[in-house]
Amino acid sequence: MRSLAGGITGTVVALDLADLKGSRQRLVLKLYQPDPSELDSAWREAHILQLLTESDLPVPRVVAIDRDGAVSGWPALLMTHMPGRRRMRPRQPGPWLGELKHLAERIHRLVVPHEALPRYRPWGLDDPLPVPSWWTNRAIWQRAVVIFHGPMPDEPQTFIHRDFHPGNVLWTGESPSTIVDWLHGSLGPASVDFAHCRLNIQLDLGEGIARRWPDVHPFWEIADALSWVPDPALHGIQRARRYESFVSAAVARLAT
Repeated sequence: MRSLAGGITGTVVALDLADLKGSRQRLVLKLYQPDPSELDSAWREAHILQLLTESDLPVPRVVAIDRDGAVSGWPALLMTHMPGRRRMRPRQPGPWLGELKHLAERIHRLVVPHEALPRYRPWGLDDPLPVPSWWTNRAIWQRAVVIFHGPMPDEPQTFIHRDFHPGNVLWTGESPSTIVDWLHGSLGPASVDFAHCRLNIQLDLGEGIARRWPDVHPFWEIADALSWVPDPALHGIQRARRYESFVSAAVARLAT
């Protein structure tokens, strides 16, 4: 047994199992830390993965589920082990961005029964969202909050990952091999995934590379950004300033 990268909401471990005949199999066990804001997490992710079982997407397959943690202590999902590792800082960003874009488009083309999916709702809508103490221009933040609580653009609804970003894609060489972390699979605009991925690219690699990612309506970028506000003491001042630049640029685009 060994720990795997990821697991923000819990713990992810790889298990090497052997049967009585000596045949070995590698599985992945995901344990979900109980959280009142993330109810029934093990079942929700298993449900999405089971909807994808017959698809051509490279995703884990469900082996077993401990929905309430009666066996594992925490709610748990046992899945097949998938190949690859994270590739967060590519030497050639262009092809890397192209592969990520193609992968997102594959997700959005997939036909999944709409009635089987939870509907997208922005995270953080009920949060007070005060101006962060480190923020430079209060007026920009306050305008972003007004936009966030305003009407959403009317866009087609499709199957979305809802947490699509480079950290949830595994690679074998220079090709993506697996998409992980399907807890928030939803019915919503494809722009949600593109906005979320763009924010993460900017936080990790900077604005220059993030600009090469596909544009979406600025509302989606603001909605995604305001669902999580960085703390410079925890996440670093560079990420905080990149975050501020991201939000400020989205607000400016809506003003033109």
